[in-house]
Amino acid sequence: MSRSRKLNPVIDMARKATENELIKLGESNALLQQEQTQLDDLIGYRQEYLNRFRQDDPTLMSAKKALDLRGFLAQLDQAIHAQQVQVTQSQSRVQSQQKNWLQAKNKEQAIDTLMARYKNDEMQQQQRHEQRENDEHTNAMWLRQHKDQ
Repeated sequence: MSRSRKLNPVIDMARKATENELIKLGESNALLQQEQTQLDDLIGYRQEYLNRFRQDDPTLMSAKKALDLRGFLAQLDQAIHAQQVQVTQSQSRVQSQQKNWLQAKNKEQAIDTLMARYKNDEMQQQQRHEQRENDEHTNAMWLRQHKDQ
C-alpha cells in the first residue's frame, strides 16, 4: 500500500475534526448573538422606561412611585450587568473556539500538503519506472535488430 493511501484515514479524521470544530464555532457564534440580542433588548427597555418617565411630570409623582422607579431601575441595571457578563463570556468562548477551529484547519492543511507531496513522489517514481521499462524494451529491440544483422 502506498504512503498516500495510508494517509487517507488520517485525512478523513482531520477533516471530521475540522468540521466538528466549525460546528462548535457556529454554535458559539449563535449563542453570542442571542446573548447580545438579550443585552440590547434590556438596554432598549431601560431607555424606553426612562423616556416614558421623563414624559410624565416628575412633580406629580408620589414618593412611593419614585422609590419604586428607583428600585426597578436598579434591578434593570443588575440584569444589564449580568447580561454584559454573559456576553463577555460568550465572546471568550467564540475566540477560544476560533482558535480550536484554526488549529484543526491548519492540521488538515498540513496533512493535505503531505499527501500531495507523497502523491507527487509516487507519480515521479512511477514515471521513472515506466521510463526504465521503455528504455529496457528499446534496448532489447535494438539488440535484437543488431544481433540479426
